[in-house]
Amino acid sequence: MMSITAKDSEVKEVDGRGTIKVIDRPTFILKTREGENRAVSPSQRNGGNKKESDTSTNAPSKIQDAVRTILPICPEMTSCVKFMDENMQLCENPLEFLYDQQDFLVIGCLGAQGVGKSTIMSLLTSSYASDIFPIQDISHHESGANCTSGIDFFITKNRVIYLDTQPILSGSTIDYSACYDQKKSTTDFVNAETNLELQSLQFAAFLFSVCHVIIFVQDWFIDPNLVRFLQTAEMLKPSSTSNMDQDYVEYYPHIVFLHNKAELEDFTPNAMEKIKEFYSKVFSSSRLQINSGLDMSNHSMEAGLNLFFIPRIVNHEEPTMHHNEKKLIEKLKTKIHGVNRNPMTPSTLTEKNWYHYVSRVMEAIKKSHLSSEYGRLMP
Repeated sequence: MMSITAKDSEVKEVDGRGTIKVIDRPTFILKTREGENRAVSPSQRNGGNKKESDTSTNAPSKIQDAVRTILPICPEMTSCVKFMDENMQLCENPLEFLYDQQDFLVIGCLGAQGVGKSTIMSLLTSSYASDIFPIQDISHHESGANCTSGIDFFITKNRVIYLDTQPILSGSTIDYSACYDQKKSTTDFVNAETNLELQSLQFAAFLFSVCHVIIFVQDWFIDPNLVRFLQTAEMLKPSSTSNMDQDYVEYYPHIVFLHNKAELEDFTPNAMEKIKEFYSKVFSSSRLQINSGLDMSNHSMEAGLNLFFIPRIVNHEEPTMHHNEKKLIEKLKTKIHGVNRNPMTPSTLTEKNWYHYVSRVMEAIKKSHLSSEYGRLMP
C-alpha cells in the first residue's frame, strides 16, 4: 500500500508537473500534430511516391536493362564470311555475328576435293538464302582449283553455326603453294606434300575439338585412305585445352558419314548393310560418336549408325529425283538439329566464349609436339 501511495504521489507529481507544463504541452503537441500532419501527409505521400517512384523507376529500368540485352541484335547473315584463312589464322569477322548466349550448335564439314561439301552445306542453309557457300563452277573444274580456302562461316537465326572447310589432301593446294611459294604456319618440312597433309590433319583435328557434329562427305564409294585420314586426325586431336589444374572434358563430336552422288543401287538394303558393317568394324575402337541415330530411318535410334546417302542429280528439272533430294536434306537437317550436344569444356560456353575457345584450340594444335613428331615420321 505504501508503494502504491508512493507511485500515486509520483503520478501526482508527474501530473502536477504535467499541469505546470500544460501551457507548453499544447504548443508542443500542436507542433507535433502539425508536424505529424505535415509529415504524415507529405511524408507518406513522399514515402509512397518514393516507393512508387522506386518501383516505377526500377521496373522500367529493369525492363530497359532487359530490352538493352535484347536490342543489340547482331546483323543477319546473307552469305558466308571467312572464319580461318588457308594459313590457319583465325579471322575476327565472325565475332560481330555472335551472341553472348549458350544455346547454339556447331556443324562442320570435311571431305576431299569435288565431293560436294559446299553444295551440301548450301542445301542445309537454303531456307535462308541460295548458294550461301560458293560452289565450283566450270572455271574451277578447268583449272583444277578448289573453291573454298581455309574455313567459311555462316550462322542462322536459330543459332546454328556452319563451318565449311577447304578440301583435305587437295592437289590444287600443293600446286598453289608451289607456284606462289607460300609459307605455311605449320612446321616446315622438306617435302611440300608432307606439309600440306599435316595441315589437312590439323584442320580435321581442329574440327574434332570445336564442332558438335561433323559431316564427312565422300563420293558414292568408300575411300580407305580417307578413313585412315580420319583415324589419324582423331589421334592428333588435343586431349584438352583447359587449365591442367581443373577437370577437363574429353570431348569427341558426332560424325555423319555422308555419301554424295549415290546411285540407285546404293540405296538397296544389302548395299547399305555392307557399308554399315564396314564402318562399324573400322571405327570399333574409335571415340568418335558414330552411333547417334543420324541415319536415313524415319525414327531415330541411339544404336543407329550415322550413315546418309544423297542421290546424284543428273537433271535438276527431273521432279522426282529433286523432290527426293529435298526430303533427304530436310531429314538430315532435322536429325542434326535434334542431336545431343555434349559439353566441349567443363564450363558452359556461350557463342562468344566458343570463339575464344576456338583460338586456344588452334594454338594448342599448332604447338602440339605430337603433330610435329608425326610429320617428321611421315615418308
